[in-house]
Order: sequence, then C-alpha cells, then structure tokens
Amino acid sequence: MDAYATAMTASTDVVRRVSRRLRDLIEPIAANVYFAPEAQTAYKKLELSWIPSYFTSRGACMGQVPGEMVVMAFGVFEPTMVINAVTEGWSKTDRDSILAARETGATESLRNLLGDEPAGRERATELLKRAGEAATFEGRALSAGLRSLGFPGNPVGDFWRAADLLREHRGDSHTCAWVAAGVAPVEITLMTELWWKMPLNTYVRTRGWNEEAIAGGIASLEAKGYVKDGAFTAEGEAVRASIESATDEGERSVVEALGDDADELFAILEPMAKAIVAAGGYPSDPSQLTRQ
Repeated sequence: MDAYATAMTASTDVVRRVSRRLRDLIEPIAANVYFAPEAQTAYKKLELSWIPSYFTSRGACMGQVPGEMVVMAFGVFEPTMVINAVTEGWSKTDRDSILAARETGATESLRNLLGDEPAGRERATELLKRAGEAATFEGRALSAGLRSLGFPGNPVGDFWRAADLLREHRGDSHTCAWVAAGVAPVEITLMTELWWKMPLNTYVRTRGWNEEAIAGGIASLEAKGYVKDGAFTAEGEAVRASIESATDEGERSVVEALGDDADELFAILEPMAKAIVAAGGYPSDPSQLTRQ
C-alpha cells in the first residue's frame, strides 16, 4: 500500500473512532429530554401526552410543519402514526410553545441530573459548538432546523443544544446513508436490531410498525439475502456495516473540526453521560449497544 493510501486509511479510521465515540457520549445528554419527567410535565401543561409531544417537540425545529414532513425527517417511524400524532399536537399547541416546553424540560432535567456546574461543561460547550458550526446541512433537515434556532443563551441550555445539534446531525447522516443503500424504513430498523445484537423483531415495534409491516420487512430482507433464520447473512452484515461507515463519513466535517481536542472533549463528557445513565435519565449505555 502506498503512502497516500495509508494516510487515507488512517484518516478513515480516525473519522470512524471519533464520530462513534461522540455519538455514544452525546446521546444520553441530548436525548435525556425524551425520558425526562420535567419535559413531560411541561408538555402536560400544553395538554399533550407522550406520543404527540415527542413528534411535535422534536420536529418543531423545522417549523410548524405537517406530519408528512416529520415522517421524512425522522425516517424510521410508521407514517400514519406520525401524521396522526403531529395533527393532534398542532391542534393543541404551536411551534413556539412546544419548543419552549422542550427547552425547559431539557435544561431542568440536566440541572437535576448533573448539578448546576458540572466539571468542564463550559469547555465542552465550546468544543461542541465548534463541531456544530463545521457541520454541513445538505439533506439534513433536523440538524439544519436546530441550527436555525440559535442557542438558548444560558449555560445549561447552550450545552444541551450543542449536543442535540450534533446528535441530530449524525441521525440525518444515517438516514441519508440507508436511503442511498436502498433500504426501507422498517428494514433498517430490523437490521439495526441485529447490528445491536438484539433478537430480530423486538425494538422495531417502538417505531409503530404493525405485525404485517414487520413480517413484510423480514420477508424483504430475506429475499435480498440480508437475513436468514433470524440472523444476518454475511452479505447483510456487510451492507449494514457499510451504512454505518457511510454515516461516519457524513460526520467528517465534525470530526475534523474537533481535531486534536476530541479526546479532551470525551474525557469531559464521559462522566456526565455515565451519571445520566446511572440516574435513569437515559435507558442504557449506548456504547453497550453499538458496534465499534
């Protein structure tokens, strides 16, 4: 292998390592809002239960958009469920109100879980913002929507928003990757179960798919040669690995913006992420689910 090829391989390895480690550490911080009692209390004041509040609060960064737009952006959920939830949500509240409730819930929860001034938060926010400013937004509806909101203007809110923007950026990159690979929404969720070393046909139900749709997805994956007897074939595992690698590449600008400061950021974020998981603010340690 010549020197140029070696350099390119090393660069790809760095993008993979840093982007996946960043994913695992920011997930409990950014996504705690979906499990926080403080957020649910704020949504109940708007007369919203969990499902409509989830789809409207997360999608509102794009505007007070119809359910079809949320289906597009979120990617993996059963469309009719999403459309109905968004329609209900917008019948009870508006974009500004749900965004304010989401921010209140997220910041109150993080304060309760991490304290008012966790060690290194200011530096972590600085580095996360730097990475977010370098993020590209073509084909990335949710991260672009979050960028349009700016920052709340308080230390906890800015930290959370910076983490959330990067979380959604990788999510957007992942959607771009599996769509380009010719995989359907129910199929990518089934493949992800196996990627996470979970039994087939377990997690997929949390995305609203009924038994008929799930059975059709499994049959399609079997016909493509990706799944057999409830497990990956070699081809199927390679395809899912290629989707994750393409997702990593979508985060190249983020990784390059962090540069040599990535490990410093990880050292700050790790105890925060672990504290959130330990306190029940996020259901599991993402690094235990995902393959490295």
